[in-house]
Amino acid sequence: MTIAYILHTLTSLEKKFDILAIDQSNASTSDKTTRALATRSSPGSSAQIADADSKLDHDFPSDLHRFYRHLTAPHKVFSWPRVYTYLTNSGIHAASDLQQILQEGTPWFIRHEMKKLPLTLPTDPGLPVHQLDDPSSSSSKNYPKRCAFPTIPIQQVQHYTEAYFNTFNVISPILNYDVFTNEVVKRLSRQGYADGDPESIIALLVYALGQLAIEGAFGNAISNQNGVPSGFRGGTAERPPGLEIFNEARRRLGFCMGTCTIEDVQILLLQAAYYEASSRHLDFYRCTATASTSMHALIRYTNIDWQSQSGDMIARAYWTCVLNEDLYHMDLDLPGTSVGMLEDDVPLPSFHKIQDSQGLRFQYYFLAMIALKRLITRINTAIYECISSQTPPRNVATDPATATSGQSKTSDDYGGPPARIIRELACQLDSWRSLLPQTLQWLDSDILGNPNLNPISHLRNESSSSSHQGLISTNHMDNLDIAEAQLRTRFYYARFMMFRPFIYKTLHFPDLMTADDAECCAIAIRSCCMWPLFMASPKNKKRLIPHLFSWTQNALGISLILRMTWEDRILRQICEHQVNQDDMKRTVVLMMEWMRDVKQVDGIAEWGCRILEPMFACG
Repeated sequence: MTIAYILHTLTSLEKKFDILAIDQSNASTSDKTTRALATRSSPGSSAQIADADSKLDHDFPSDLHRFYRHLTAPHKVFSWPRVYTYLTNSGIHAASDLQQILQEGTPWFIRHEMKKLPLTLPTDPGLPVHQLDDPSSSSSKNYPKRCAFPTIPIQQVQHYTEAYFNTFNVISPILNYDVFTNEVVKRLSRQGYADGDPESIIALLVYALGQLAIEGAFGNAISNQNGVPSGFRGGTAERPPGLEIFNEARRRLGFCMGTCTIEDVQILLLQAAYYEASSRHLDFYRCTATASTSMHALIRYTNIDWQSQSGDMIARAYWTCVLNEDLYHMDLDLPGTSVGMLEDDVPLPSFHKIQDSQGLRFQYYFLAMIALKRLITRINTAIYECISSQTPPRNVATDPATATSGQSKTSDDYGGPPARIIRELACQLDSWRSLLPQTLQWLDSDILGNPNLNPISHLRNESSSSSHQGLISTNHMDNLDIAEAQLRTRFYYARFMMFRPFIYKTLHFPDLMTADDAECCAIAIRSCCMWPLFMASPKNKKRLIPHLFSWTQNALGISLILRMTWEDRILRQICEHQVNQDDMKRTVVLMMEWMRDVKQVDGIAEWGCRILEPMFACG
């Protein structure tokens, strides 16, 4: 079974999203029946769920009662009335920012992030440069000024190149290993590096990322807190590894920008990767958006043979742009470009048509992430459309009297999607996983397991992740452990976001809860526990984790929800009966450790710790 077949099958499955019935009159009838059946099958469950905890405090700002949109940025959990009320009554000093956060939303978080680190990476470190005066060195192209870097001999070039292709290019395969090593590196070693030569800049960025990958996995931790080494390795928070080489690339960027070529896009994506690995998240976003804009122009105004080698490289870069932009747009509410409008016009990469010696190592993960991205987009669209078709829910903070009055309400009156819609979407997500190659599959009961059934795979037999808080020694330089952890974590992220409306319903509309709703709520809590990306070995090399900023935001939102499982009686009862309590406790430990580590380089994590640490310290 090939990945192309899998994706073709998933395309058929996605069509079901378009025909999901969202007829509210039918939904009402259906869910009344569901409630009646649930009540008969579980005597007393509805009465228990409808009991108490239905009246909220009155201090939630009245001008902020808007129609609730469930699938939004993780930090919008702060806007949940029950969470807001708990935090404002907690006495936590940082909670005084909540009023402004609710009024401004994402811009508040972005401004806070901008205050953490200087506006740009240091520009002073660079490499010794030796100018080449031999006219023959520039005979192939009209690049009059060429140079060499004596501190990066060919052996070091090869070392950095291997490191880059075993790490960053595994996650975002925008370059071809054979072409880069056999053509680009060989030409540059003979002719030197020239201003205005895109391949010179690409090579320097590859070397910088290669050095960062090596030190990011095996270098010294930038700090040590209570005997726990930081997961950020190599360099310092302000000066990441490879900065000298990166600055040499930055000094030459202006000569090649604005051309809307595949090389231009590759340069921007490589630059973005270095910024994200250095925790310069806004620079990552800026470079990604620019790359997407250039990619849109390249595809729109160029005749592309998608069956050719160059066409395949454009496809790889295109889907990398889409994946990069998707997380920042969907999770963080940052503006997206129009690059996603071309999804139907751009084929999936055909890795087998390029003699790429490393293709088999990453193509399954990359294509599986594309398919999962499509499903997540469909999930968001389907649920958003479902919610938009309903009338706004009653005002839970200013109308507590009607919370238990039972005035002709259905279980869907809380403003969220009915359970039947969520169940159907969940089936589509499970279908995605069941159609993955065997080497990529796993079970919920063995989230860290790895079948390793492919004899030619480089995957390890042991688990690639562990909840153990210490270091896991690794004797490999590949990023397949992070690729695996990212894929699985993204799956549970999708399942969590899909069922998250029922956590909201439990907290704010307990009188409308059914036994089926309670199970959906439990699924949401189980889905946000024990994410592999927050465990070792990925957590111990955070510079190599893609989209670090997005995962930190999710850690903040999930930690708030897990705290509410202690504060809200109904939610606590659901979790006590249907969620592994040890998993919940270990998840809190993992995410708190993550936030404490990341706060060294992340302004939002720093603020989040001021919320979370006293919140969990108080019991």
